[in-house]
Amino acid sequence: MLNTLPISIKIVIWLFLFTFLFSVALEKPKVEIIAMMKSGLMGRSLFANFILLPIVGLILIRLFHLSPEISIGFLAVAAAPGGLLALHFARVAKGNLMYAVGLVFLLSLLSIIATPILIHLIFPSISPASVPIFPLMGRLLLLIAPPLLAGQVTRHWLEMLAQPLHRRIAPKLQKLTSFLAIALFITLTILTSTLKALDTQTLGWNGVAAIATLIVAAWIIGWWLGGADLADRKVLAISTSMRNIAICLAIASSSALDQKANLAIIGFSELLAPMNLVFAIAMSRVKSPLA
Repeated sequence: MLNTLPISIKIVIWLFLFTFLFSVALEKPKVEIIAMMKSGLMGRSLFANFILLPIVGLILIRLFHLSPEISIGFLAVAAAPGGLLALHFARVAKGNLMYAVGLVFLLSLLSIIATPILIHLIFPSISPASVPIFPLMGRLLLLIAPPLLAGQVTRHWLEMLAQPLHRRIAPKLQKLTSFLAIALFITLTILTSTLKALDTQTLGWNGVAAIATLIVAAWIIGWWLGGADLADRKVLAISTSMRNIAICLAIASSSALDQKANLAIIGFSELLAPMNLVFAIAMSRVKSPLA
């Protein structure tokens, strides 16, 4: 799928990934991100994303009687956490941004290793020759690690400036990169609108229903494991449902997945953003009783 994309779209995809991940790493200092990663909440977050949601995916493919080909694409998405728009939707929902940054940061890194391994565990029939794990991990690492590192290095450099100058530059740079990421995502959506359409006839309404059900199930799991703090619950619900379509497309580009499996990935890409936008707007109106 990716191999057939025009070079202009590939460039926009790379720019979007780099700009977004750069803005994520730029938003909070390394010390605060590491502290959040060590919390018990982060452990529950990893359990929800890497264990519970793939299990729910396995249940749904049987409940909705998905074909074997579509099931592969469906479960590939269920095994791929770290959706790159989770942070934006967490902002809309008025969630805990410190937690959201740490979670997106960690899921983006761990998905490089965990997602290919999970796919092989779920589908042992896909041979290592079809989806070469280590070359794929290397490709994902080169895609994700540099912007995260660049963002942290830039933030460290800005913190070395005089305090008044740092306070003026750092927030403006973060807002600028975040705005550019949104603009690039909109551009990418427009450019690819003619290349990817939700084919309900081939995917089947049971396939569409399964995708929507998995997203709703992710909201419930995230809300349940998010703890007592309302802002944390909002973040985990959104972050668990926002799967990493970019990684799934990278796996699809290895030619291991057929067209029907790709349709499931496209189906997720078409439904994830609008459903989570509606959910985030609704959550923004939900306030703690103590507030």
